[in-house]
Amino acid sequence: MTRNFLGNSTIVGPVMQFSLLMVPLVMSCFFVVYAMAGWVIDGRDRLNWAVEAPTVSVWVALSMFAFGGLVIAYVRWRGGSWWHPLIVSSVGHIVLAVLMTLSVFITVKL
Repeated sequence: MTRNFLGNSTIVGPVMQFSLLMVPLVMSCFFVVYAMAGWVIDGRDRLNWAVEAPTVSVWVALSMFAFGGLVIAYVRWRGGSWWHPLIVSSVGHIVLAVLMTLSVFITVKL
């Protein structure tokens, strides 16, 4: 039996794959826009943003960790390899969440 490098991507159905890929994509896009807003705005708007930003970033990051962990567990339970596109995507979005959280905390300190 021959296996490709990414493993069998049909372990999870196409509709489920689409759904599990879209949710973290939307969350990451929100997080990038929210974190970058702190670099752009100034004055009173930045002060208001800085008050709520650490809490929002921690909750969004924790949500992305939880969702990514559940997706990884689901794919592994279904028999997917560690190189399955859903697992690679989940790890990538978790890394992005960490970077955006660091960006928010750095911006708040400036």
